[in-house]
Formats: sequence, structure tokens, C-alpha cells
Amino acid sequence: MLVLALDTATPYLVLGLPHAERAIRLGRRHAEVLWGELEQFLQENGIWRQELEGIAVGQGPGSYTGMRVGIAAGLGLARGLDIPVVGVDTQGAVALRYQGQVTVAHTTRNGLCYSAQYHSEEGKLTTLRAPCRSKLAELHPRGLFSLDEPPSGMALARLGAERLKAGHKQIEPLYL
Repeated sequence: MLVLALDTATPYLVLGLPHAERAIRLGRRHAEVLWGELEQFLQENGIWRQELEGIAVGQGPGSYTGMRVGIAAGLGLARGLDIPVVGVDTQGAVALRYQGQVTVAHTTRNGLCYSAQYHSEEGKLTTLRAPCRSKLAELHPRGLFSLDEPPSGMALARLGAERLKAGHKQIEPLYL
């Protein structure tokens, strides 16, 4: 299943396909460059929009405005192409870069962070502690520790394909 992934929950614009990914650090400029980068990404990978079978959008946790930009773009693109769209776990797609137990954290303002713990094994992801907001100084990571790393675009696309094949078609933004 050819799924396009896009995530704007973190300071990165992350685009993904099953075989390619791109992450660009933008801070708060997602809306300014998303469409141009998306068109270039698809073109570089030889994909026509009409070939897409689904869209996966990162549903956070993350920046309120950032998540809304990505979710709105995914919903609009899916509606225009008449294909399904589904939300996927932004931090889970970071954890899938690794094997074993992984703590993923993304810093926010005022010394806080969003964090979660996962176990990643051969592409399978188990959530050990769901995403939550806490003080960064009080975080006790277990296993590998990923701080402020972008999600994997390929992992987002794979998670989206799995959810779509299982019949899921909802997006539930995780605002913490």
C-alpha cells in the first residue's frame, strides 16, 4: 500500500513513503514550506499524487499549531484525492528507529517535555508508557534515550499503512 506520511508535530517537517523519507528542521514555519517540499519530495521519488493509496499524519504529541497544519494538509490532500487518511503516533515513529526499550522526549517551553516509552523489536512497536507531559529535569529515561529527534518518515508511512489495512480511519490529535 503506497502511503504518504507527513508530520508537523515537532520542529521538523517529516515526509515519508515506504521507501523514502525527508526531515527538515523548520521551527514554526511548517505552513510556509509544506506544499512546496511535498511536491518536490514526491517528484524526486517518482510518485504522482494519484498513485497514493492513503495518507498518514502525525498526531503528536507536539505543538498545537504544528499538528493542526499537518493534520489539515493531510485531510485536504486525502479528500482531494479521495483516499483514506489516518493518524499515527509521532513519538512511536521515533522509537522505531531503534531496537529494544526506548524513551522518546520532545522538549517544549518552560522546561517541560512530551515523553513516552516504547519497546521496538523488528519493526513491531509496544507502548510501555503512553505519551505524557512532564518536567524535563524529572524525566527518568529507560533504555535508549532520544531527545528532540524527528520521527522516521518511513516508519510513519508503515504505521499508517498498518492502521489503514486494519480499518482505522480516524485522527485523534494528542494535545497534552
